[in-house]
Order: sequence, then C-alpha cells, then structure tokens
Amino acid sequence: MLLRNTAVKLALLIIVLFSVSMPISSSALAEGSSISIGWKHAISEPVCLTMTQDGKFFGSVDKTGTVQFFKANGSLIWKKQIAGATDMLIARNGQSVLVYSRLNPVYQEVSFFRGDGYRLWVHDVEGPIWAGAVSADGSYAAVTTGKQYIYVYSPDPKRPRYRRWRLDGIGSSLAFSPDNEHIIVGTWQDSYLVCYGRNGELRWRTRHDTTRQYDIRISADGRTILGIIPGRILSPSIEVRVWNSDGKQLWKQSLNGYDGRALLSPASQYAALSYASFITHKSSEIIERKVAVYKTDGSLLWDKGGLFFGPRLVALSPRGSSVIVWDGEKSIYNIDSRARILSKLMLGGRIRKAISTDDGRQIFLYCGDGWAYMLNVES
Repeated sequence: MLLRNTAVKLALLIIVLFSVSMPISSSALAEGSSISIGWKHAISEPVCLTMTQDGKFFGSVDKTGTVQFFKANGSLIWKKQIAGATDMLIARNGQSVLVYSRLNPVYQEVSFFRGDGYRLWVHDVEGPIWAGAVSADGSYAAVTTGKQYIYVYSPDPKRPRYRRWRLDGIGSSLAFSPDNEHIIVGTWQDSYLVCYGRNGELRWRTRHDTTRQYDIRISADGRTILGIIPGRILSPSIEVRVWNSDGKQLWKQSLNGYDGRALLSPASQYAALSYASFITHKSSEIIERKVAVYKTDGSLLWDKGGLFFGPRLVALSPRGSSVIVWDGEKSIYNIDSRARILSKLMLGGRIRKAISTDDGRQIFLYCGDGWAYMLNVES
C-alpha cells in the first residue's frame, strides 16, 4: 500500500527531492526558456497523436476510429471515421496519410489517403499490424505484422507501391535512418536488432540477451540508436541500450522502475530518461519519479525528481542542458540541471499524451479538458 502520510513524505523529501550530479556550466542554462501555445483544437481523447518532424502537419486518432488531420496553423484539413483505426502516419509532406489498426486480427489492412482526404488504396497485409514508422522526409513508410513480415511503402499520393520481406521474429518496433537508406527493426521472440537496406538487403544484426521488446528511436544525425524496455508497475524493470549506426552497443543502463520514457538529442550527444520507482519506508512503499540525462558514454550527467515533483519526459533540448517534462497534472515545465524552472505553462486539463519533434522545439499534446495543443519552445 502506498504511503500517504504527509509528515513522512516531508522527511523523505530531504533525501530524494531534486538530487543533482555533475551540473552543466551556466553558459547553457538559458536554452529553450519560453513555452507558448501555438494553437489548440477540440478533439476526443486520442489513442494516437502524430506529427511530422518539420511541424507542418499533425494528426490524431481517437477511441472510435475518428481520424483528424491538421495543418501547421491548427486548421482541420479533414476528419473521417475509419473502422478499427488506432494509428496514423503522415507522409510525402502531408500529401499522403496512412491509417491502420494496431494488434487487431480483424483489421489487417493499411488505408492510404491523399492529403485532401480521398481514400486512394486499401492494402491487405498478412497478419495483424504490430508497429509502423515513416521516414523523416515522408518519402517512405513501413509496418510490421504478426506473421513476421515488414512492408515498406513508397506512399506516392497518386500511385503508392510497396515491397515486403520476412523478419527473424515479429517486428515490435522500427525506425528509418535520417537518410532514408536504412530501416532498424527490433524483433520479438528471436530478440534481434536488425538493420536492412530500404529494399530488404541485410546490413547487420545484433542479438539481445533478453526476449523482451524494445521501443526504438534513431537520433536525427543517424549516428546512434536508442532502445528502451519501459517496464511495468507489476514487474518494475527498465533497460536502456544505445548502439552506434553499425549495431555496436555503446552503453547499457538497467533500473528497477517502470513507465520509462527515453529520448536522444539530435546530434547524439545525450540521452534523457524519465521513470518511476518505489522507495521502501518501513513496511510501506512510495512512488518517486526522476528524469536523468546521460552522456554518449553512458555516464550520468544530471538527474532530479522527488516526491512532490514527478517529471514525465516530453522533450530534450539539443545540448542536453534542459528537459521539457510534465508533472502528471496540468503543468509542463522546462527545467535545467540546477533544478531551475526556465519556464512553466499550465494548461486547461490534466495532460494525457505528449510527443515532440527531435529538436524539442515543438510539442503536440492532449489534455483532459478535451483540447489538443501545439506548443512552441523558444530560447
């Protein structure tokens, strides 16, 4: 049972609140100091939020399968209800939108829409869809299926094409390299991290020492790959690994926690992680949340968090000097390594979902007040 006694919390606060190691020099502390609302739009609670890396297009899918597609200024381009839809990918600079149902054996298809909302093609795939990704410039998209296939699409708004090949296991996560030439796939069951050329040629393969599933990200410069096993509250065990572009492991971090979220800085200099863990006091347990920033060699640069401030990672500044976090309630913060709040923004409802561009300068989130917000982060 979680500890609720305020007096005990205050005693523990001295130990755990805002722990910091190796602070960054003060010359970097003003980066990303302003958070402002660019626009907001009323939507139903989404199961998926997505945006292009250039921040020109945004999308959402709600629990009823309603898909909404927005321009950079927040104006609605089109809205449709698509049976079974849970996820969407925006490609070709907004000229093509792919919609699918994740982990659903009933809906094993990818629907292709033009930018104006016209449904161009419905492609039946073999097996339920496990994961999807789109290249940074939108030239290619891909999905993996439970039948151990990967489908790579050229989502031309007039004539989409695809090719497919078999994987060693089920592709539980995938990402394109920034140059569009490679696809990194994390597989489940056989537990490999595999790199393919865009046409299916094997580049390299490295085996994991676990059968669990990694969520994969690639840095904007393509030099590093991050994988995280986020952990669960009933089995708190987080694992973070970072590989170089040739599949060589650079470092690994294991934590006794859950709800892990991790990001890479665009130039591969830093990795950020937020997580929750239990602190035992006598016969009771209390939840502590922290955010931590690591260097490329895996050494801890700084971390902070505590009982009364539970950060959930949203974005990492390019130089690792600050992170954007939300507090589990209505507020979003930009904080630096010295526990200074560079800026704070309180929204109209509890934050439920949040994503950001690689450089952390645009954030797309949904709050419990029924609004989706696009935020700008400026120095």
